[in-house]
Amino acid sequence: MFTSLSNPLCMKAALGLSPAALLSHSSREKCIANISRLPTVNLRGDRMKYCASAFIPVCVENGEVCLLYTMRTHNFNRFSCQVTFPGGNLEKDENVFASLIRELEDNLGVQPKDLKVWTKMGQVQLRKTNVVVTPVVGEILNFDINNLVINEDEVDEVFTIPMQVFCDRNNHGSLRHNGVLVPVYSGGKHKVWGITATITHRFLYTFLPKELYNIGFFRKQYTINELVEL
Repeated sequence: MFTSLSNPLCMKAALGLSPAALLSHSSREKCIANISRLPTVNLRGDRMKYCASAFIPVCVENGEVCLLYTMRTHNFNRFSCQVTFPGGNLEKDENVFASLIRELEDNLGVQPKDLKVWTKMGQVQLRKTNVVVTPVVGEILNFDINNLVINEDEVDEVFTIPMQVFCDRNNHGSLRHNGVLVPVYSGGKHKVWGITATITHRFLYTFLPKELYNIGFFRKQYTINELVEL
C-alpha cells in the first residue's frame, strides 16, 4: 500500500487516486472512451445463452474511491460463498439497466436516485455455461455502507476495496484453472478471483492512471483450494 505521504511518489499516487481526480467529469469521460475501445471477447458456441447483468459499483468510502463487492449466500447456487458484483439474470423483456436497478434495490436497498450509470462493457461468458454477463459501470452516490438494506436470502456480506489496494502489486496474483490464467486480487477483506476478477481488471485498466496501475499477476500463483471460501 501507499503508506507515507512524505514520499513524493506516494503523494502523487494519493492525488491521482483521490475522488476529485478519479470521479471528475473528464476522468469519467476518459474511462467511458477507454471502455469503448476494449477488444471484444469472443463468446463460445452457438447454443441458447441466458443473459445476466453485473454492476461494477464505484463508490467513495472513508474518503477513498472503492469498488463494492458482495459475498453470495449458501443458497445462491453457482456463486454461493463467492465474491461477485451485484447483479442477476434478466427477466423477460428486461434490458441490463432495468435489471441492475431492480437487483440493486432488491438486494442492497440502493435507490435509483442514488445511481449514476456510466456505460456498459462488452459481454463475457461464464466458463462451461451458456450464461452471458453484461457488466455495467456506474457510481453509487451518497454511499454509506451502513445504510444498505441487505437481502439476506441472497447476499451474505457486502464489502469495499479501495483503489490503492488494487494498485499495490503485492496484492496481485493469478490462478491457472483448466489451462486458463485468471487474475487474483488480495489485500481486501476477501480475495477477488474468477470472472469477477477478470471484469475487475478490464475495468481498472480503463479507469486508473497507467502509471499507478501496473499489473503483477505473475508474482504469485494460487491454487483453487486457497481461494474457495467454505
